This record gives sequence, C-alpha cells and structure tokens, in this order.
Amino acid sequence: MSSQAQGAGASRGSNAYLVWVVFMLTLASTFSIIDRQILNVMIGPIKRDLQISDSQVGLLMGLAFAVLYNLMSYPAGWIADRYNRRNLMAAGIASWSLMTMLCGMSHSYWTLFAARMGVGVGEAALAPAAYSTLSDTFKAARLPLAIGVVGAAPFLGQGLAGLVGGPLIDYLEARPHMDVPVLGDIYSWQAVFWIVGLPGLLVALLFFTLREPKRHGKTEAEGAGIPFSVVWSFIKSRGAFFALIFGGYLCLSTQGWSLMLWIYEFFIRQHGWTRTEFGLTYGTISMVAGIMGSVFAGGFAGYWIGKGRKDGTLRLVFIGTCLLGPSAVALTLLPNAWAAIALLVPVTFMMAMPPGLISSALQAIAPNELRGQMIAFYMIAVNFISYAIAPSLPPALDLLIYGREDTLGVSISILAAINYSIAAICLGFGLRYFRRALKDAEAWQDKLL
Repeated sequence: MSSQAQGAGASRGSNAYLVWVVFMLTLASTFSIIDRQILNVMIGPIKRDLQISDSQVGLLMGLAFAVLYNLMSYPAGWIADRYNRRNLMAAGIASWSLMTMLCGMSHSYWTLFAARMGVGVGEAALAPAAYSTLSDTFKAARLPLAIGVVGAAPFLGQGLAGLVGGPLIDYLEARPHMDVPVLGDIYSWQAVFWIVGLPGLLVALLFFTLREPKRHGKTEAEGAGIPFSVVWSFIKSRGAFFALIFGGYLCLSTQGWSLMLWIYEFFIRQHGWTRTEFGLTYGTISMVAGIMGSVFAGGFAGYWIGKGRKDGTLRLVFIGTCLLGPSAVALTLLPNAWAAIALLVPVTFMMAMPPGLISSALQAIAPNELRGQMIAFYMIAVNFISYAIAPSLPPALDLLIYGREDTLGVSISILAAINYSIAAICLGFGLRYFRRALKDAEAWQDKLL
C-alpha cells in the first residue's frame, strides 16, 4: 500500500494534538461568525444613528459581506490546495479582525459598507483551508465528527454574539457619552465592533502552534497543480449531483440566514423583548441546541459510514430537512413568545445538522488537490447567493406584500415554506447521484493502493 493510501485511512498525531486542531479551527470559525453576525444584534442602534432602512441594513448584512467573500473564495481554495494552509488561515483571521475593528471607525453608511466588504475578504481564506486540513488529519470514519464539531461554530458564534452582544449593546446604549482615546466620540455599536474584533488578532497568533499536515490521497505528483479546466471537468461530470445537492443547500442556507439575521428584530418588534432578554435566551439556545445538533449529525453520520452506509451524511440532511420544514414555518407565526422560544430549540438543533455534513460529503468525493477548491466552489455557488439575498428577503417581502416593516414573522414563515419544500425535493432526488459520486471516488482511491 502506498503512503498516500495509508494516510487516507489513519489519523496523524497524538489524540491531544488532534483535539487541539479541532479546537483551534472551531475557535477561528466561531470568531468569524461573531465578527460577521454581531451586526444583526445592533440593527436598531445602527438604523437610528445612520438613519437607514431595513432594506439598507439587509444589504449591509448580506451583499456588502458576500461580494468580496465569494470573489476571493476560489483563489483561497486554489492557494489552500497548493501552499501552506496554516499560514493562509492565520493571515485571513488577522485580516478580518482588523476590518471588523475598522467597522468601528465608520461614521456613514458607505464607509461601514466598505469595511464589511473587507471583513469578507479575510473570512474567505478560512473554510477551504480548514476543511482541507481536517481531511488530511482524520480518517474517513472520524472526519464527519471532526467537521461536525467545527461546523457547530456558526451556532457557537451566534450564541456568543447574543449572550455578549445583546447585553453589551444595551449597556453601552445607556451611557450618555463615549469618548475613546484616538477614536474620539463613538456610537455604542462602534465600540462593540472594536470589542469583538480585537481578540481575533490573538487567535491568529495561536494558529502558529499548528503544524501543516502532509497531504494524502493525491492523484497527481507532489507539487503538481490542477488547472481550472480539470476542476470544471470534474464538476461537469457530476453535474446532477452538484445541481441537486447545491440547489437543496442553497434553499437551506437562504432560509437559515433569513431567520438567524432577523430573529432578534422579530422578537424585539413582535414580542417586545429587549436585546438583553432575547440575546441571553437565544444565545443559550444557539450554543446548546446548535452545538448538539452539529455534533450529533457528525457523529451519527460517521456511525452510518462505519456501518457501510456511505451516503450517511446527505441522507441525514434529507431526513432533517423533512422534519425541519413544518417547525420552521410555525415558529414565527405563534402569538405566544415562550411557545416560539420552545419551538426555536428543535429548529436550531435541526438547522445545525447540514453545514458540517456537506463539507464531509465534498471531501469524500474529491481527490486531495481539489478539496479546497470544492469547498470554494460550494461557497461561491451556495453561500454567495444565499448570504447576498437572504438578509434582504424578509424586509423585501414586508414591503412587497404589506407595504410596511412590521410583518417580519409572516415573511419569514412564507420563506420557510418555500425554501424547505424545494430543499427536500432536491436532496431526495440527489441522493442517488451522491452514491454514484462516491463510487467514482472509490475507483480512483483504489488506484493508489
């Protein structure tokens, strides 16, 4: 057996080091979500101080971040497949942390818009390099669990943003005057950007405690790169898989971001909660139910794979989507706030299942030198569209159907019914094409033996 084939089947390093790798990647992913999502905790103060509308806020949360984030995703994946992934991730973390702090120096809508675009540039470097690193560190049966832990970061970050950001913005809002050395007079939300951005610089330094793992499962000679034409041929030869699975994930991602980005304002407007009350409540739900859902999904999918059910990752996503749809539709229609909170727990748990599983699935069907680019392709095809449009959809529906901004709940519910129905259909039909892609992957892996 070749060294490449051996490497594909075993983890490298002590158990303590493997835990450290997962911890650091989860920590970095968590900070990326906090820096990306902290804005949605501060919608009210930002609207007031910059005198902007819900639609403009939606563009700040979505399009401003998504444009450069996705334009840079493929170059980041290309670099991750050829050069040192640890250094790429460290540079990205430092970059987006500095740009988050720059958001705290913005005094107009367009300067904040530009700074948000800069945050996206840095964050584009993380995912392709992180998941490629994990695939070279863990064996196939353990990879879904490792990715599941890292995949819990959006809910960990969302939870921390609520637990810390909600009370923090309420505290700072109560202060009559904030005069910061060098920066001068600043708004409460500007101070929050500085507080959440600064620790990321320390995380970037900690990344140098990681080792760049040896690449395993390569079909090309060491150091050889694959041109884009080959990457595109790989994608086209599995066109049905990518069209159906990515189509399903596009709907899942669009609905997930629509809910997560506007759930704070929904509870503040619909149920009269303060940012502190909902931040502490949803922050706890997101951290507990979200992490449990992601880790459960990774562990259970790994169990299925170990038992010979190779399509376990995306089969579990399909089942979870069928269960999630009705609950998500009802969530923002319930008149009682605590009933909605109770339903938010299973909704968050099931929403946490798909993100890590698609990364595991893509790593399973692609050779090593395409893995970073496959994640980048996913980010462009799914994340760009979903993150660019999702924040603007609820306020757009509000204005289109009702002509006002106080019907967020109904709009989110309508979107849930549409998105989860389409997602279930696409995922259900896409499973057989996933199994075919896995067989193709097994064929070229056998050639390495």
